Amino acid sequence: MESRRKLNISLDYRLISIVLLAVIAAMLFAWRPWNASKTSDRTIDVTGTATVSARPDEFIFYPAYEFKNVDKDAALEQMTAKGNEVVAGLKNLGVEDKDIKTNSDAWAYPTAVRGEGGSNETTYTLRLTVTVRNDELAQKVQDYLVSTTPTGTISPQATFSEAKRKEIETQAREDAIKDARRKAEQSAKDLGFKLADVKTVNDASGFGTYPIFNGLIAETRDNIASTSLSIRPGENKLTYSVTVTYYIK
Repeated sequence: MESRRKLNISLDYRLISIVLLAVIAAMLFAWRPWNASKTSDRTIDVTGTATVSARPDEFIFYPAYEFKNVDKDAALEQMTAKGNEVVAGLKNLGVEDKDIKTNSDAWAYPTAVRGEGGSNETTYTLRLTVTVRNDELAQKVQDYLVSTTPTGTISPQATFSEAKRKEIETQAREDAIKDARRKAEQSAKDLGFKLADVKTVNDASGFGTYPIFNGLIAETRDNIASTSLSIRPGENKLTYSVTVTYYIK
């Protein structure tokens, strides 16, 4: 009887031990401490960069004119007449009205200075912004503006139109992402891993400097250049960068 009781107790302990071991095994399997660092927890950051060169398709001129006179009204009339003359000439060349703008403050910059004989001389400044969208017309506009005796220089700023800018930016972004992918694959390989899915992508783009133009150029109203050099826009560069975070496994 006593021996049977001891046998039963022994069997109970064994059963309990088996159950406990099973529970512990199930917990360990679910927890997996040997795999605490899961693939989804491992990431690698890379920056991809691409530069795209393209010919500018937009040229912007900023001619300015000064008018000085002891008679303020006379100076204003001279400025108005000159403005009408220059705008009319630009339209005759084929520049659209929407591409010719005058600074809202440009029509009234009176500066009283002490002139000869103690008279007050008033200066008015007229400033225009002229946008042209092809090389041939840009050359004609430059030649014409030089002949209008502006103050300062006549040299267009070359840039991309909005449509062209978006087109180039799209291409540069695609190339930058490919560059990031190549770098990530190589880095993962060097570390003994394989590349998995993309976690995040952060964009950062920027345009390069504008090329230097060979546009001349009126110097001053008293020293006027009668000719202008050929416009050679060259190419502008757009550099685009993306930072991509990849999962690795």
